[in-house]
Amino acid sequence: MISPAEFVSQIRREFRKVTWPSQAETVGMTVAVVLLMLGTMIYFFVTDSVIYFCLRKILGV
Repeated sequence: MISPAEFVSQIRREFRKVTWPSQAETVGMTVAVVLLMLGTMIYFFVTDSVIYFCLRKILGV
């Protein structure tokens, strides 16, 4: 088992290894996520609407 001081020291060493994304990279990835989310939302909305429409026609509701 390691001491709390050594644990904190290891955490600091690991944080120095981290490469943080630039602001441009962060904005680009955020835009990509939002666009993919919107595309997925539209896909499921259309699919759900088509299934709903077909079921209403089949069941005569």
